[in-house]
Amino acid sequence: MLLAIDAGNTNVVMGLMNENKSFYTWRISTKNISTEDEFLVHIKNFLDFSGYRFSIIEDICVASVVPSLNEVFKYYGKKYMDKSPTFVKIKDANWIEWNVWTPNELGADRIANVIAAKEIYNKNVIVVDFGTAITIDILTDRYEGGVILPGPRTAIQSLFTNTAKLPTVEAKFPDSPVGKDTITNIQAGIMMGTMFAIDGFVSLFEDEFSTKFKVISTGGYGAEISKSSTKIEEYDPDLTLRGISVFYCHKNESSSC
Repeated sequence: MLLAIDAGNTNVVMGLMNENKSFYTWRISTKNISTEDEFLVHIKNFLDFSGYRFSIIEDICVASVVPSLNEVFKYYGKKYMDKSPTFVKIKDANWIEWNVWTPNELGADRIANVIAAKEIYNKNVIVVDFGTAITIDILTDRYEGGVILPGPRTAIQSLFTNTAKLPTVEAKFPDSPVGKDTITNIQAGIMMGTMFAIDGFVSLFEDEFSTKFKVISTGGYGAEISKSSTKIEEYDPDLTLRGISVFYCHKNESSSC
């Protein structure tokens, strides 16, 4: 069984994968992992709670945008599995054409998302990933590029940090677009503003490429914002993990994938 790991700036999401499908996932705060031994404890606790044995994990594949964690995963693999983890890298995703100026700058999570979109939908797909930063990626018959903008929690924290009186608030939609107090003013501005930004970008992309895209989303705040979007058609919480699994299968030419 493959353990797929999506290591982000806020959370590390993990999933046990079989035939590129997840059947058990969990997430922990990124700041709670600093050594390979701590990582082992987290994995064993989650597996014990779910009724799985630690030995079910045959290999691990990682998409990480946190360089400091990469060493943790490497030490973990060497110490507890006697093997090196597979890391998602664009040079190994050579079955996709990456039509961008600096492909090596693409985050591993975005690479995994595009791989999953390619595997599931083939082409003409836009992927919106709601994380610490929101990434939007465009796939025609090749990867075309995309957009990065602040995630809702990041935008709220920025207002709180850079103003004297604005509070930090819960990242959720208010009942009305018209804020009646400071909290609902911020929630309307951030949540609805994010939704309109994404819908607007999709419209711009469809004009740019003269193409109707399938728009899918993933990530922590994706479910709520996707319900209000007029452009997002589907929310897949495990999309990045699927992409990690597909990458692993391609790189290792695994017949079980």
